[in-house]
Amino acid sequence: MKLSEQLEIFLITYNRQEALTKTLQQLLGGNSPVKDVSIYVLDNHSPDQTRAVVESFAAAHPNVHYLCHKYNVGLGGNLIKAMEMAQKPYFWILCDDDDFDWSAFGEVEQAVLSGQYDIVMTTYTPGFRSEQIPYLINEMCFVPSAIYKTAQLDDTVLTNAYAMAHNLFPFHALSTKIINQQGKIFVPQGRVVLQSTAPKSHQAKRKLREGIYRRLQTFSLLWGYVDSYSLIQDKKLRYACMNVLCLGNSFFSSMRAFISWYPFTWQNLFDIFYYVSWKQKLQILLLLIALPFYYLSPVWFYRTSRGINIRLFWVIKTRIWSVKKK
Repeated sequence: MKLSEQLEIFLITYNRQEALTKTLQQLLGGNSPVKDVSIYVLDNHSPDQTRAVVESFAAAHPNVHYLCHKYNVGLGGNLIKAMEMAQKPYFWILCDDDDFDWSAFGEVEQAVLSGQYDIVMTTYTPGFRSEQIPYLINEMCFVPSAIYKTAQLDDTVLTNAYAMAHNLFPFHALSTKIINQQGKIFVPQGRVVLQSTAPKSHQAKRKLREGIYRRLQTFSLLWGYVDSYSLIQDKKLRYACMNVLCLGNSFFSSMRAFISWYPFTWQNLFDIFYYVSWKQKLQILLLLIALPFYYLSPVWFYRTSRGINIRLFWVIKTRIWSVKKK
């Protein structure tokens, strides 16, 4: 059985011809185990030379296909289009600006060829490899981190995906369905996809088109997590997922980050408040009570993974105690 018979790749892109060129070079290079897999480039009507870039690769690689949307349907719309197009037993959605370590792909390939898994993970955050659902679904928020079994797609999944397009995680309509059914998930020992974080942000800090829907204008990563996790039917598991919104941080720390990141809106906070446990609701209330003191206090101590820091008058920030590396 060939991988090209079992897997197809959907590469979403918009207006990043240089990053896209690098990604296609990696996918189609001589050492790439997916160079013969069907690759569909879904272009959100880019104004740059994306079409020319893809067509140049397609001329040399007949397994490369180009689809330019008539309109820019947004990130959520592009992701949903990939889900709708999936035909082969497994599909993998990739971004246009990540790197790959193909030396770790062997175990992923075997998991796909076995056909026994509903989700095949391809990567994890360094230092946070886990087979526990709360960590896995957090990792799945990074689109290329998971290869999905196409047979799990159905009417309800696509309906939910369209409804969740505004939180930018419509694919969680599929992952949460699999989690609710206690589907099988494979977690590799190595990392295939090496996420590019330099040009990215915790928030969607980008200039949006005039007249765009308000929830897209005020998108916040942690709100998007909570909104998509609301589909998890097991409340205990759902609340556990909320506790690892920021890997390595408590729920309280995650909410403190949410409030301090731009753009903060009360509507997003109210949505989060609705879905979390009573204990987590209490932590949010305590945080809101503490906010005036946090912003008005001339001296503030806070902890990070590197140690204890002090902030003076919101200007001077320094570490007063460092954590020793093991």
